[in-house]
Amino acid sequence: MQDRFSHAGDTAKAPAPVCRPLTRRTLLLGLPLLAGAGLLAAPAPAATYLVESLPQYQAALADLSQSKTVALVDVGAEWCAFCKVIDTKILPDERVAELMQSYGLIRIDVTAMTDGHRALLRHLRVDGPPTVFIVDAASGGEHENTRSVGNFSTENLIARLKPFAG
Repeated sequence: MQDRFSHAGDTAKAPAPVCRPLTRRTLLLGLPLLAGAGLLAAPAPAATYLVESLPQYQAALADLSQSKTVALVDVGAEWCAFCKVIDTKILPDERVAELMQSYGLIRIDVTAMTDGHRALLRHLRVDGPPTVFIVDAASGGEHENTRSVGNFSTENLIARLKPFAG
């Protein structure tokens, strides 16, 4: 039976390799696998979920709540210039990666905006990428003053992550 959401840390369900262009989705799913295999010298990645609908988001939270108290929600798209900065510079930063070990990571890639994405974004009160915020894994409630819309610095994200890292 196939999962209702993509769980990047689950190597047993990784699809067979195919040749295709490198995309944000490929990076989101592939980098945690490489790090888990010891091919990248970095702290262990956060449990990462790529969700495309409200039911998938709720299932990811339910799964995360078994092992984490908080999750970072990252709404991005391949066409979003700052999303690329988040993916290549901010989240891989050693200080951020260390803090993220206490977090789950829920990625919402709206490159191909679907009805499922629209319903999820309405539920989360998100207008579009880049939007990043911290939620309680058990309730799904957003923690106050943790939302960023648009550009932010690595230090800004670290300051928002620290109070919830444990």
